[in-house]
Amino acid sequence: MATPRRHHLPGHPPRRHQRRAHPALRKFLSAAVRLGNIPHSRVILGIESIRHKSAKRDPHRDDEGTAFVKLARYVLGRAPGLRAITYDTALRGSHRVPLADGLVVFTTQHGGLAPESLQRFEDGPCRHDLYVGEGRVCKRLITDDGTTHYTPLPVEELERRESKQTCFYHRLTIPCRVKNHTLRIRVDETPEDREIAPSTKRQRFNHTEHLRQIPPGTHAGRRLKGFREDSESQHSRFDQSYPHKRVPAYGADAALLIYIGYTWLSNSVTRAKITHALAA
Repeated sequence: MATPRRHHLPGHPPRRHQRRAHPALRKFLSAAVRLGNIPHSRVILGIESIRHKSAKRDPHRDDEGTAFVKLARYVLGRAPGLRAITYDTALRGSHRVPLADGLVVFTTQHGGLAPESLQRFEDGPCRHDLYVGEGRVCKRLITDDGTTHYTPLPVEELERRESKQTCFYHRLTIPCRVKNHTLRIRVDETPEDREIAPSTKRQRFNHTEHLRQIPPGTHAGRRLKGFREDSESQHSRFDQSYPHKRVPAYGADAALLIYIGYTWLSNSVTRAKITHALAA
């Protein structure tokens, strides 16, 4: 499991007579893996300095999502056994698209997406209007008082199909009074997603933006989210190892050099820990 994560490296805290209210921040991205049953077994696979200002003010660095994709591809080129990546809501559908070709990319759903109509499922006399909300397919229910509820449909399996590219589908069950229905909904980008709708002149519904391969609210989603949250412990140790509980650095290059040194130290501790565990 690779867990890319961000770390803010503030400048050295100003003295009392200085009036710098906001010390400069340097933002970094790292990717790591760890063993589930051995403490301190995390191995940092790659680090990168990323842009935290506008492109005009910092044209030499990539934004967070773009840097994430490049770092993930770098890791994949050297660790082909990688199967899944976890991240936070900074990763949007456009960033997940190039990674979803062969990988399970888990992120929680950001709060800016309202439920949208997906399709109408018809089977004989049965009709079910399907919507997308919270990263998964739902049925819309309207109560007597006019309140709208979106009930998630059970995901029986995340199916992976190989062709010219890897495609992922949710195999769903629609509960029905007549009979339960089974259907498959693609959860990666389709060719139609990139088209512009003639009626609205806007891009069509994008599956990768609205649907998650692993829905956040499921048991598997909660487990994967734990990997993302667990990664912050390493950044905490990084900060705690310095006076004032923050990493001193002046400029992005100096900060990156300090981060490289910490990565070297952390990976050395991990190697010794794993070697000792395997020899025991």
